[in-house]
Amino acid sequence: MDLAALKMEQLYKEHAQEAQQELRQFLANDKDTAYADRMGRGYYRLGTAQWLWMDSPTKLSMCDALDSVIRTQVSSIGFSEKTFFLPEIEQALAVMHQPDSAENVGQSMGLLEGNLTKAYLRYTIGQRFGFTTPKKLFGKDHYDIEIEQADSAFVKHALEQLTDTQTMLNFLAEVEPSDKAYQQLKLQLAQDSTEEERLRTICNMERLRWRDSKHPEQAERHILVNVAAQQVWALGPDSVINMRICCGKASTKSPLLSSAIERIQINPEWGIPQSIIRGEVSGHAGDSAYFARRNYYITNGQGQRVDPRSLTRAELSSGRYAVRQRSGAGNSLGRIIFRFPNRFSVYLHDTSSPSAFYRDVRTVSHGCIRLQRPFDIATFVLPNADPWLLDQMRLSMDLQPQTDQGKEYKRTHRGAIRLINATEVEPKIPVVINYFTKYPNPKTGTIDTWGDPYSYDKILQKAIKPFLP
Repeated sequence: MDLAALKMEQLYKEHAQEAQQELRQFLANDKDTAYADRMGRGYYRLGTAQWLWMDSPTKLSMCDALDSVIRTQVSSIGFSEKTFFLPEIEQALAVMHQPDSAENVGQSMGLLEGNLTKAYLRYTIGQRFGFTTPKKLFGKDHYDIEIEQADSAFVKHALEQLTDTQTMLNFLAEVEPSDKAYQQLKLQLAQDSTEEERLRTICNMERLRWRDSKHPEQAERHILVNVAAQQVWALGPDSVINMRICCGKASTKSPLLSSAIERIQINPEWGIPQSIIRGEVSGHAGDSAYFARRNYYITNGQGQRVDPRSLTRAELSSGRYAVRQRSGAGNSLGRIIFRFPNRFSVYLHDTSSPSAFYRDVRTVSHGCIRLQRPFDIATFVLPNADPWLLDQMRLSMDLQPQTDQGKEYKRTHRGAIRLINATEVEPKIPVVINYFTKYPNPKTGTIDTWGDPYSYDKILQKAIKPFLP
């Protein structure tokens, strides 16, 4: 060890007690409630906690490296330097690089230790899991995608990377989202010329930090429904199917969720949700003509049919009765539905009102996703299906068959043909209903911008405002 290094080691020892006192005061004054900040304070309050940055002058280069990385990244993600305490860190670093000509060395050491840890955890947790929490922003009734979340194990692992500069730098690169969509938006942010464009890009970069714990994008085939775009993409290894959708009205928003298609049902009956029964159907209690026109029927708790004329509005609203719509051409679910587990009873399905697909604004449903070309999705989720199975489905939906066997069957059978009621989907096909107002079009690869029908961007902008310049 050379003379300068020995001198720095001695300097650190001389100011260690003062630095400890400064760090204790820093922690006592720190009232920030972010998870990263709370975990940082918790680390130092452990009796066995070792200093992470100011325990040795050999780590000064690691302090400089963190400052440099965050300073470089902060503008590329649209955030403020103050979010990561860069002004305070750089002022203290200047003291540590010229300790002979500066006062308050111990104070600078304590402040550096505290601020560097806060900056490091804020950055790594934010980049890896998001700087905001979607379920808190939108509520569990609207956002039901289980995303990966920071925990004490992640914090422990992150702090274990602070052994040397290169190990830390590798980890900082690792926590940033690496998927193509995020990187494209990051490049787009540098080109955005207006505040409105920048905010939209920043919002969607944040959405991409919320990583679906099921990782549907890793499946060979998966389906992405983008409510904001009012479109769906079925993404396969060698093809992309894109079509328009109709989704929930502002009053009955389509929930954002992640699941997997397990079953296709042909000519489904519609079990009308209790919310719709209470809000719309119950007002027609006693009017048998209303129920007949819509092909509705009522059952009691034992599954027995009930005459609509025998019920009052209060009785029909009580939840003791079910209302269903018989299958057929006029059914609200259309002729085919794709079922997947979710607590909202929301599915992808056909519709008996296709004219809505020609509208620019297609937020018209009670929450389900109506498909413009549902049979294209059927062939996508059944890529290895026997052609006769697909024709059985077509014939059962009154569509034209494609095989010679199907054409012959139709020629020799009169009336409605109902060959198949349902088929299982194996392997299950991941489906994600999400919300992006700016995102690389999965078919063209170019970044598209869409509207904000549920005003979710406004909510997210408010949440990330404290992080912005």
